[in-house]
Amino acid sequence: MIKINLLPHEERIRRKPLDTTFIFLAVGAVVLAGAMAWGWFWLSGEVNRVQADIAQTQIDLRKFDELAKQVERFRGEKQKLQDKIKVIETLVAAQSGPVRVLDEVSKALPSEVWLTTFNRTGRRLELSGIAFSPFQVADFMKNLGAAGDLLQSVDLVISESTKVEDVPVQRFTITADLKEGKA
Repeated sequence: MIKINLLPHEERIRRKPLDTTFIFLAVGAVVLAGAMAWGWFWLSGEVNRVQADIAQTQIDLRKFDELAKQVERFRGEKQKLQDKIKVIETLVAAQSGPVRVLDEVSKALPSEVWLTTFNRTGRRLELSGIAFSPFQVADFMKNLGAAGDLLQSVDLVISESTKVEDVPVQRFTITADLKEGKA
């Protein structure tokens, strides 16, 4: 069967074809604007996050500065305490030394011999005093020499006759060295 159109022939208005370049440019511009907007929001979010991290880090830094100051103060106090402990240990170690030296000197001191000065400079002892005779001074030196585990090099420096309140006496000065590690 054959079909025949008996209606008048209309002229169709032909539209110009759309320019696809313009459409692509418009779509590209919209996509580009959307990407830029998304990038701007993302970057501003990152900036806000980094700024918050910086603020938190500064707060932490202030706290750590306080802690560092406390640690330095504690270290200083610890050093002071350690210095005090060293001094105490030195004093405790040296405590028995002078007592022992005085004890040996008092044991060696004969009757009728009096000490007027007792000086210790480092390991050197200087003893000055008076006695009624040079023999008592000699006995004192002999007794000091007998303290051989503590004293060495007992020497008479000065021995002179003098008067104290019109009484003839012997004035003397004796030096001795303390042995190493003994007091």
